[in-house]
Amino acid sequence: MYERMNIEDWKAKKKNDRDAVLADQKQALQEVLQDGADLTAYLLGRGRLGSGITSGNAALVLKACPQATAVMSFDGWNQFGRRVSKGAVGISQLVRSGGYFTVGKVYDRSATYGKPCPTVELQGEQLGKAIAVLTALSPVEVQFDDKQPTGFLADENLILYPSGASDEEVLARLPADIVLATAAQCYAEVGNEEYLHQMALAVSVEVCGRLGISPPADAADRLNGLRAHIPAGEERRALEEVREMAKVFGDTVCKELDLQRPRSDLQRAEER
Repeated sequence: MYERMNIEDWKAKKKNDRDAVLADQKQALQEVLQDGADLTAYLLGRGRLGSGITSGNAALVLKACPQATAVMSFDGWNQFGRRVSKGAVGISQLVRSGGYFTVGKVYDRSATYGKPCPTVELQGEQLGKAIAVLTALSPVEVQFDDKQPTGFLADENLILYPSGASDEEVLARLPADIVLATAAQCYAEVGNEEYLHQMALAVSVEVCGRLGISPPADAADRLNGLRAHIPAGEERRALEEVREMAKVFGDTVCKELDLQRPRSDLQRAEER
């Protein structure tokens, strides 16, 4: 015979469920910061998922499904027009609903079937249009010339790229250089230059994932050692800072180019 759980036991179970997901998130976030290759893969994956998904939830999704491209709950996929495949295993996520945190389950697109699901992958003229959108966000002028060095030049208050650089190469580097230029404009002394450059690069990598382009070729090597600048227990905070900056760039480009992608209903609940 069915016996209803009393309210205190129900609350205790919910708390245990939340604590378990938080612990899993913490471990997953520590793992993605172990080396540059893992961090690059994580940032690209989080970008593919839309940059709206939180750092901890993204870490759990990508640990369970490294090539994940879009996640929603069972009901969310039904509303979108796709069905979750029989036997698919949901991935736990911590979400806010009705003012409280609770545990929900999401499924990657690969575990569903039905209505076509759009992806974002910039090509051709879209690349140039995206560069123009990001250039408008830059606090300094962006120029193309064969002078050296390139990138953000603080002494000249300028972002410079080779005249022969491809649109994809420029787009992969531009968010990082805009972050550096903005920091130089806002602060008399930046502080830890190495940490700033690595965080700026991390933003670029996530934007690359968001726009479906390749990251800078040296991203994994240059992101090695970022972990050393982040105090123990501050992994989530640091990765959330990257996410928030990448979200500004990604959202702006996607809005201006009218690029649509599915967003998790649980993700939306967390943002309310």
